Amino acid sequence: MRDAFDNPYRTAPGSAPPALVGRDAEQSAVRYAVGLTRTGGAAQPIVFTGLRGIGKTALLRRCVSDAEAEGAVVLYTEAARETHVSAALRRSLEHAKRHYASIPKKIKAALDAAIRALPEATYEFPHELGGVKVGIAAPPTRDESFVEALETLNAETRANGRFLLIAIDEVQEGDIRDLRTLVEFVHLTAGTTQPALFLGAGLPNAPAHLHAVRTYTERWRFFRIGLLSADETMEAIQAPAKALGVHFERPALQALVAETAGYPFFIQEYASAAWLQHRGTKVTAADVAASAPGVRKILEDGYYDNRFRRLTPRECLYVLAMAALGPGAHSVGEIATKLGGTSEALSSIRNQLLKKDVVYVPAGGMLEFRMPLTDRYVERHRSLLERRAHRPAGEDTSRS
Repeated sequence: MRDAFDNPYRTAPGSAPPALVGRDAEQSAVRYAVGLTRTGGAAQPIVFTGLRGIGKTALLRRCVSDAEAEGAVVLYTEAARETHVSAALRRSLEHAKRHYASIPKKIKAALDAAIRALPEATYEFPHELGGVKVGIAAPPTRDESFVEALETLNAETRANGRFLLIAIDEVQEGDIRDLRTLVEFVHLTAGTTQPALFLGAGLPNAPAHLHAVRTYTERWRFFRIGLLSADETMEAIQAPAKALGVHFERPALQALVAETAGYPFFIQEYASAAWLQHRGTKVTAADVAASAPGVRKILEDGYYDNRFRRLTPRECLYVLAMAALGPGAHSVGEIATKLGGTSEALSSIRNQLLKKDVVYVPAGGMLEFRMPLTDRYVERHRSLLERRAHRPAGEDTSRS
């Protein structure tokens, strides 16, 4: 009899799904770019974009792993607002030095040179606990030495039959100056017989952020990662179970398609719960019906409710109007019209929703919910949100 630890579904953020379905075009494009780079041809940098939980990180990591199997020396990092990309890359270089244990000494020496050219990460304890800092707080000032170190590293990897791949997750968070150094380096290598490859992942505003870094990034390849189709959702659920001798009955799959709407994060959560509920070699619609309400409550409490409890009545009205327009991005003018006002008059509400991380700006004059399926959540709780929207300003709505 199987136990809970046989569960094939992966719910941790960034973890690789047991079956990476619906991303064939993206993986094919990366395979071509890797093959071209490996043989000395310059490939277009590739960036995956999409909302949270859509599978960008898992896809990027899979592509990086596949590239390593083809001989890539990978510098992989995640950009963050509080950390310079260059400092994060230092950790990536240190990791690469340990990870590629079998690489020649000259490549290790080149990694050491690149490490020395970068600042160390900076940390400061919160709440004024002595104001202790570790490392160097100032931003990096040695761009030229770092570029030279990258050039040396690139040359040594090529001299030993390998190639250099730079991969950055959450690229929209990267400091423009740091990203410019890396983008320019990759761009310069494209004009040589030793090109480096760049892969990235980020929110839908990543292309605009990279355009601010260098305008020629608009000629990169950007793949918008979206929800899975019904057939892809069924495959993502069925394939891992089938490999363990368990079968999802058709009604169970249909119920999970309706519940998850093809959202990869939700697919793993609901399939995992149904797996834990089932007995024997079949997962039934009854298993899904028994497990789904608990999952829905957990996800709504942690994923949406925390944000929506902080909304003022006017902000509730705004998101209600926005959700009524359907999924995807909408113009601020369209939302204002739905509310019977002007975009200028509603700008303060819009700014507060941006600060509260409920919406984001995918393009100029446009707004989109930051979390996938928010419009569905709003419709499901429309009556509650309408009550909050019409309460007097300042009244506590956190418990209603």
